[in-house]
Amino acid sequence: MDIVGLAAVILTFTIPLYAIYRGYNQSDDKMELKKMKEQRRLEEIKQENYLLENESMRIELDKIKKENAKKQKALENKEDNRWLIEETEEERDKAE
Repeated sequence: MDIVGLAAVILTFTIPLYAIYRGYNQSDDKMELKKMKEQRRLEEIKQENYLLENESMRIELDKIKKENAKKQKALENKEDNRWLIEETEEERDKAE
């Protein structure tokens, strides 16, 4: 009879302890799930930011290419004009 009473007492205290332990694990699982959701959202934001940065860098690169093309054309025109001797109207009048 003592063993049966002891088993009843042990079961009586074990069940609430198990419930407390399980509740603690569930709250840990909930926190971990929340953490995983936040990490996923953070990764999505990082990916969006990466795409936006790439787009802005591409636009800036295109702008730089256009500016360089303009500078190159101006430089080519300047080089062409530098070596050509242009007659002024006064020189033409003197030659006639």
